[in-house]
Amino acid sequence: MRCHHRIFGSGIVLATLLACAPAQDSGNKSSAPGGAGPPVGAASADTLDPALTFHTCGRVTLGDPRAVTVDFGGVVVVADASPPRLVSYRPDTEQCQEFQAPADRPAFRPSGVAVRGFFVYAVDESNRLLLRWDSSGTYRDILLNFEDLNERRRVSPHGLDVDASGRTAITDVENHQVIVLDTYMKVDVAFGNFGSFEGQLNAPEGIAFTPRGELLVADTGNARLEIFSDTGAFRRALPPAGTPNPMRHPRRGVMSEDGRIFVADPTAGRIFEFAPEGGMVRAIVPSTTGPFKPTDLALAKDGVLYVTDSASQSLYAIKVM
Repeated sequence: MRCHHRIFGSGIVLATLLACAPAQDSGNKSSAPGGAGPPVGAASADTLDPALTFHTCGRVTLGDPRAVTVDFGGVVVVADASPPRLVSYRPDTEQCQEFQAPADRPAFRPSGVAVRGFFVYAVDESNRLLLRWDSSGTYRDILLNFEDLNERRRVSPHGLDVDASGRTAITDVENHQVIVLDTYMKVDVAFGNFGSFEGQLNAPEGIAFTPRGELLVADTGNARLEIFSDTGAFRRALPPAGTPNPMRHPRRGVMSEDGRIFVADPTAGRIFEFAPEGGMVRAIVPSTTGPFKPTDLALAKDGVLYVTDSASQSLYAIKVM
């Protein structure tokens, strides 16, 4: 079943994905140029046709989109690693804008991005910095140098989220931990240690605050998600113990207001949707002609899931709610 879509002159395709039929992986993906489609043995998926595609907009062409966020007004911000930069896209006006480059940071490499109020935040994993822009794209300042955060061991920041109160959550992949900072950029709580037992972490990459204020952590090395309280107390893991696990290398998960969880997994080539109680609902792929490697996702208030895909060097939007 085909879904209705609109094509804009700017080269951006916006799709409202409605009641698409599931499709098996043995379809047209096997003939995709530049790759052989999803990994062998990957979970079958609902193919949504077509997804929003933003690859080129005006003079901006995405090279290696790694992270994405969306504000309450619907403005989407993408962290692009090649060339390293932030790019905003406004679906209502079909316009995009490249943010001002950080001063004196030629090795700037954004790995996580978040928005709060009139400011946009990004983790520079190369220089181990937390940077800030205003919503117009003007570079403001260095909020935190992670070299100064812990004198005893080096912090390697990667994932990022900021809640409504201004608390900032960071994943530290080298030390297998999560760091939560207060509004003064002081450590409020830090938790996690290497391992695979409940509450332990192995190279966590993505992080997101849930609507209830909990922390949803992509425990990437253990191929699972873990949910913690805002003080770091372990709540539960996804998928639940003893149930099949389709995830291979989850990069980040986000939770909807009704408790559904969506996970980007580039190695599995899938977005996974889990029910509030933890059971997997479905796997999702866009009906692209090549491989799909979702690196991050953000859920807008209108139920559109924005997904960065490193394989096609694009941003997709999928109507999931």
